[in-house]
Amino acid sequence: MLRDIFIAHEFGMTGLTDAYAAAFKLPDLLMYLIAGGALASTFVPVFSEYWKKGDERGAWKTFSVVATVTFVLATTFVVLAEIYAVTFIKLLNPGFSGIRLETAVGLTRIVLPAQIFFMVGSLFMGTLNARNQFLIPTLGPSIYNVGIILGAFLKPELGIYGLMWGALAGAFIGNFALQLYQVARQRMRYRPSFDVMYPGAVKVWKLLLPILLGVSLPNVDQIISSYFGSELILGSQTALLYATRLMLIPIGIFAQAMGIAILPTMSQQANNLKLFRSTTARGLRFVLFLTVPSSTLMFILAVPIIGLIYQHGEFSSADTTPVAFALRFYALGIFAWSSQAILTRGFYALQDSKTPVISGTIMTAVFIGMSWYVVHFHPYDWGIGGLAMATSIAATLHMIVLYVFLSRRTRGLQGYRTLAMLIKLGIANILLAISTFAAEALVARHLHSHGLVANGIELLIPSVAGGLIFLAAAAGLKMDEVKSLGSIVGRLKTRTAT
Repeated sequence: MLRDIFIAHEFGMTGLTDAYAAAFKLPDLLMYLIAGGALASTFVPVFSEYWKKGDERGAWKTFSVVATVTFVLATTFVVLAEIYAVTFIKLLNPGFSGIRLETAVGLTRIVLPAQIFFMVGSLFMGTLNARNQFLIPTLGPSIYNVGIILGAFLKPELGIYGLMWGALAGAFIGNFALQLYQVARQRMRYRPSFDVMYPGAVKVWKLLLPILLGVSLPNVDQIISSYFGSELILGSQTALLYATRLMLIPIGIFAQAMGIAILPTMSQQANNLKLFRSTTARGLRFVLFLTVPSSTLMFILAVPIIGLIYQHGEFSSADTTPVAFALRFYALGIFAWSSQAILTRGFYALQDSKTPVISGTIMTAVFIGMSWYVVHFHPYDWGIGGLAMATSIAATLHMIVLYVFLSRRTRGLQGYRTLAMLIKLGIANILLAISTFAAEALVARHLHSHGLVANGIELLIPSVAGGLIFLAAAAGLKMDEVKSLGSIVGRLKTRTAT
């Protein structure tokens, strides 16, 4: 968030920032194609299985093979992408030409090598997560963002290119060097190996190959949205990027964090379906409890959220409107993306990646079709809002299919308890929406100023009022998740006090 604030303040929302957003398409696509986004998740269950059996040699052998192959593939793809960057950028951004195309190519070539650090670093992070160590892996992305922020201060000398040099440095330090240091402290036993037929490595390949289509492709929705966004007005790609980043805040804080933390436990319970069902269902319900109200607040308060966070420096009030328009439709899918973070890891833990491939591939095709329809038939009516809505619809459909198939695979995921919880959650969420709307209308009626302070007031009062009403309603309905939330807060207070 801090990173995007700095970028918006320094560069606003223009064709130049569109080039910056487009510069990450090819690197991100490479990461997904080489399964950087799913590699750690498929590696953790296999590594954990060896470790649980006391076979440390087998665990590290698997790590060595996967790490060696990943490094070679990543380096090869990066070199090829550097050579053919112009062609790739044109393919991924059909609406680009002139200075936008030239800038996007230059930015892309700087940041491409960072993908090697991301991909190899993801294995280091997976190894640490498998041993229930989460702090150092969590710091990696934060250091990466700090690198980009520091790059923004190079604007007088390097312009927008400084952001990419900062990204490259941050990826090396946070996602690679720091993770390597921590893994080495755990007595890592790495030996370069191309023994691709080693049993542990074969298990990873079998899990990984279907995920390239089933799991990785749905995650490139940002690349697909940006592809179609390049054909809309200048600044559209930037608006989609900023709105997506905001949508990812509750997903990252609540869903992804829980998904990463819960995966080792689910992997260990894979042979005990009763425990596995309980862990998965409780994780899913708690994520929904946290993200559904987040979606509602973000939808209702989109304008003051954008105004408070981005509207300063080069980012004007006129820029706030399209970003808020996209954010509202992205917010509708937060609960679905968050649920997927738990459900997909359920399949990973069961070492079953064949089921998600069907849903993932179909939903990606559906998403592309909806995006094409919006851009070519309703570019002025819907535009970036339509692209965001297509994302949320596809995510929701994918979540439903994943839930049904995982429930069948495990002979139920406490469906009645989940349904009862959803009914209570719906009641509490309706009260949240009503109270937030009312509070916002009241504040707007008495607020006669503009700017950061006004946006802060218009955001703070309605969100606090709605949040308190939601928690009171949830407690009155005796939702178990309120007790779980209280326990977490209590433990945090105890740790802070000590």
